[in-house]
Amino acid sequence: MKPIYLGLIALALLGSGVAVSSVAGFGPIAYISYHIISNQNENITIIPANIDLGNLTPGMKGNVSVNSTITLSKTDNYTIMLLHVEKLRKDFSKFVIEITINNETFNVSLDHPRHVVQLENGTYHVELTIFYKVSLHPKGDLTVNNEPLLIIHPGIYKDHGDHDHGDLGHHGKGNDNQGQDDQGDS
Repeated sequence: MKPIYLGLIALALLGSGVAVSSVAGFGPIAYISYHIISNQNENITIIPANIDLGNLTPGMKGNVSVNSTITLSKTDNYTIMLLHVEKLRKDFSKFVIEITINNETFNVSLDHPRHVVQLENGTYHVELTIFYKVSLHPKGDLTVNNEPLLIIHPGIYKDHGDHDHGDLGHHGKGNDNQGQDDQGDS
């Protein structure tokens, strides 16, 4: 009879040990991480420009020039758009980017943050010159590091009032000339 009691006690202890270990949560059995590279944007390859305006003071103005390279695999209208317009507007009284691509020069700015350009497939050397003047009373982010400034998307941008990124509508041919005002602010 004693062996039966010992067996029942052992079984009870084993069962409570399993229950305690599952309640205590000994830990996950597996972890997983992955990053799927989508093939949907294969038509644009970009070597971006890195721009560092350095330390700025209120009222300071200047300009900086940099270069970028874009390779396109299809002919289309492309929208080039300035990002974070509202944030930039809080720090700068003037912020204009002069862009030269495919022998065409145009500007994007706080008031005209996008431009549509027709480009053939191929590789393009893009020249960017930023003309800026720091606000006398900047009230936005006073420190910015490695934040996207300009993007290019196939298609023609449809303005929905969101200049931080916005939706790009119509991705086909056709040119509705949105954003093609040339701002001669120098």
